[in-house]
Amino acid sequence: MRKIVFLWLMVLFFVSSCMLLQNNYQKEPSNVLSSRFFHPRGDQDLQSTVEAIKKLNPKRIDWTYCDDVEILKIYKKYNLPYSLAINPQYPDSLGYTTKKSRILDYNGNLYVAPWMKSWKINNPYWGCVNNPIFNGVFLKQGLKLASLGAYAIFVDDAVFNYRLVMDNKMGCFCNYCLDKFENKKKELNRKQNLKSTLISSVTQQSNKGKEVNKLVKEYEDFQKKSVINFLENWKFEIRKIYHEMVFLTNNYNGNWNEIYQVFDGGIAELKQQYINSNDLDSLYGLADKLGKTQLFTIAIEDKDIHYRLLKYNIKNKKESIYPWDVFISGKSQRYYMNIDTIAFKEKEYTKALKKNNKK
Repeated sequence: MRKIVFLWLMVLFFVSSCMLLQNNYQKEPSNVLSSRFFHPRGDQDLQSTVEAIKKLNPKRIDWTYCDDVEILKIYKKYNLPYSLAINPQYPDSLGYTTKKSRILDYNGNLYVAPWMKSWKINNPYWGCVNNPIFNGVFLKQGLKLASLGAYAIFVDDAVFNYRLVMDNKMGCFCNYCLDKFENKKKELNRKQNLKSTLISSVTQQSNKGKEVNKLVKEYEDFQKKSVINFLENWKFEIRKIYHEMVFLTNNYNGNWNEIYQVFDGGIAELKQQYINSNDLDSLYGLADKLGKTQLFTIAIEDKDIHYRLLKYNIKNKKESIYPWDVFISGKSQRYYMNIDTIAFKEKEYTKALKKNNKK
């Protein structure tokens, strides 16, 4: 009996020692490649996604626009899980966004995001979450991406109609939105023209500096709830078939508003001012508290800032996006950091951290 007890204690001691060793030494960081599109995209493109995969050996690839089976076979060849992206401009007709399924502002204009106005693309217009046509095409594409083996679907610009609220434009004024809101406003005099009343309300006040009147605030809240309901229903329909599907979005600066909280994780562009231990501790801590995953990227050409974030993530066992494919706001080209330099810096920081942990 004593022999059995002794052997059991030895087993417990061995397991405890292994756990202690595991905690004392830094795990290899789980880093992610983010590439909006597969490269090269043409004869003039000098970048190579395959070269980046080979040299950086990422654990997965996130936020990539692709439904090409041949390209996805390459990711599978390298055992790379991938999240496939979709956005509010997803087309409803032969690669184009037509007026019948899109957001209309209070002047009746199709909505284009401020940063997209200079882009020469076929599909600049955002779909309306209350429009059944857009609901149908968005769900169809979501199911298609899931069927292509994605571990996650990434919704780019997931605020949809609420983006107009953020732009001080109150929301979408298509007939579907107006009818749905009017049905919720039973106390509103049906003889009034709801659209005229809303437009009058928003145009009589300054976009900034004045309190939003009650009707405008109610319409803005209606737009936000419409987006949340749209996303929740969309997720539900996809998970009926693909039960383990993960849903991601870009939550700028690590923001977790009510819309973003619909998602399982965020990939956020982070302002340079937040690349310090205190702010990063706080931002990652918020995501942890909510049970969300969080990745950060920086849209800047200053290599040292990228390295500072990489170093922090390695030290704190956080995932990093390799700073390779970065879109710089206001520029027509993406910024590509040298792959060999990234790999060298990662090894340098990891080695230094392990050395410090042994002391």
